[in-house]
Amino acid sequence: MSKNKQKKSGGAAAKVTDVILTLALLCGVGYGCFYVYANGVKINQETTYQETAVQPTSEEPTEEPGIVYDAAEIPNTEVHQGPLILVNNTVPCDTGESGLTSLYDAKLAADSHSFGVRDADVLVQEKMCDAAVAMFDGFYEATGDDNILVLSAYRSKDKQKELYDADLAETGLDHSERVAKPGFSEHQTGWCFDVSLASGEDYDGTGTYAWITENCAKYGFILRYPEGLVSKTGIQYEPWHYRYVGVPHASIIMNNDLCLEDYIELVKSYPYDGEHMRVIDYDGKIYEIYYYGEDTANDSTMVPVPNGMDYTVFGNNLDGFIVTVDTGETDDGGASEEEPDPVEELTEAEEPTEAEEE
Repeated sequence: MSKNKQKKSGGAAAKVTDVILTLALLCGVGYGCFYVYANGVKINQETTYQETAVQPTSEEPTEEPGIVYDAAEIPNTEVHQGPLILVNNTVPCDTGESGLTSLYDAKLAADSHSFGVRDADVLVQEKMCDAAVAMFDGFYEATGDDNILVLSAYRSKDKQKELYDADLAETGLDHSERVAKPGFSEHQTGWCFDVSLASGEDYDGTGTYAWITENCAKYGFILRYPEGLVSKTGIQYEPWHYRYVGVPHASIIMNNDLCLEDYIELVKSYPYDGEHMRVIDYDGKIYEIYYYGEDTANDSTMVPVPNGMDYTVFGNNLDGFIVTVDTGETDDGGASEEEPDPVEELTEAEEPTEAEEE
């Protein structure tokens, strides 16, 4: 056979081989597509851009199985907002007057006759109105006493200055442990109120009225200035001053004899990228709580939050955010309503040490 015939024969064979390989490849692709279609596998042909969950800088966070964390962008101004902000004689109030509403009007709207409010100018944060009405309704149902009068709540910085200067004039001192400095008062936040008695007697939180202190945590309130903690709060014991912090935080504070200063420090020991605080509230609901620091390099912070679960993100008025997660779980072996035991007992290592009183 000549070289030319060999070339023609070889070329034809090569073409036949190419055709066979091509047909085989097409059959394979066709079968693969059929297999994908027949087995219901969906191929996503779109490019999806999503926020990358914030990664811890050290160890992985303690997560329950199935919990996926997303990143929520929170403006850094929110560090100074919400019911968990700390305000005292060294930490100024940096919140505006937004969110305030008349507690008197809220009482009327709820058709509550269990307590009194001085007048329509007693303003509080709207988010705490329902809790306040429910607490005083609960007190009335338990005791039959409707003598409670909410005397004051929000105060402007100027009004606080009047009270502060008057106290200094009365005591002759250069500072006050009875009245917060203007600009450093909880009353400027709208998250607290002072109660008195409509009958004119002093309110001391004893006797019948001990019910309020014993049960206020169920409604998200704490006794803000407890006895024996003036060295931390800067204010002497005030049995009439109640502060709203929300659930389950109120239960943790009240049942462990803490003040808000203690609690803010305690939560910081449970960062996102470490062990989270896990607590059982008075009704058996289980919550998870952790702290995430403010991103000071930017105008907002990407706070890790659980996907598909109810949560809140509130500032501490210092340096970051407190995330509270409703896990959707309940403790079936929880305490009864008669003897609430709102939180899992803190270990000695977790309890903040109490400084000696001034």
